[in-house]
Amino acid sequence: MKILFLDIDGVLNSRAYDRKRNWNEQTDIDETRLPLIKEIIDATDANIVLSSTWRKHWNKDSNRCDVDGRYINRTFAKFGLSIYDKTPDLGVTALRREEISKWLKETEQDIESFVIIDDYRYGWGNLSEHFVKTDPNFRMGIEKDQVEEAIKILN
Repeated sequence: MKILFLDIDGVLNSRAYDRKRNWNEQTDIDETRLPLIKEIIDATDANIVLSSTWRKHWNKDSNRCDVDGRYINRTFAKFGLSIYDKTPDLGVTALRREEISKWLKETEQDIESFVIIDDYRYGWGNLSEHFVKTDPNFRMGIEKDQVEEAIKILN
């Protein structure tokens, strides 16, 4: 199994997107970024594991998702995408690296390869070779070059 650990803020949105989006509606995800995620999934057959802080809103049992979790599911589904799982929440002082490592250690699946797509650049340690950084400040979050890098890591 291949895994795409996915952050949302800074990957599926950006400062440029925030300046133009409708703040009166739930539009936290820039839907122009989802075809890029779909491209990775189609090219690698990877499963998405939510590593974002948004994971607190999402549950494998869709009936246990809150409003934001249902929004994630609906928005991803528009592009033929779904979330496979989420990383554990180890508390506010935990590093995302620790949460991903724990998920990898505890999964019962045989993990062939994985990639982490995130805008946070620090603290990846031994996971650095699996990390693809996006830039929400000067770019649009995930872009074509990061898609190609993610596919290369997964395949």
